[in-house]
Amino acid sequence: MRLHTRGLLAAVLLLITRAVDAAGLHVDGAWVREAPPGAAMLAAYLVVHNDGDRPRTLVSVDSPRFDFVMLHRSRVVDGVAHMEHVEQITIAPAGRVALQPGGYHLMMPAPEPPPRVGERIPLRLHFQDGETLQVEAPVRRAGDAP
Repeated sequence: MRLHTRGLLAAVLLLITRAVDAAGLHVDGAWVREAPPGAAMLAAYLVVHNDGDRPRTLVSVDSPRFDFVMLHRSRVVDGVAHMEHVEQITIAPAGRVALQPGGYHLMMPAPEPPPRVGERIPLRLHFQDGETLQVEAPVRRAGDAP
């Protein structure tokens, strides 16, 4: 009986720890850039906060509105701007990572019909430890970004 009680207590503590970990991640400032006519790709931006005491790694994002969503990074190498696919983005403990124009961002194929300003795009962020965050990102004109 004592061994069973310890196992149950360990399971409860694990669940409590897992709930705290999930609460340690949050997103703000999410938005999707309105696509200009004929654009093949759309970009989305947001800020991921890790209020926890261990690193968290974003490994993928999906949305029912798009066939796929890619983690990307823009950077300048030898004076030339490049955009590259990245496999993951790590958020330091008590840190944040901004996905913003000119840096990390999400790339998505332009769907038909294209999303309109004011529409809210659902995004699911998947982390290496199995956590998932649901976010709704409003579509905005680039000049109206937060």
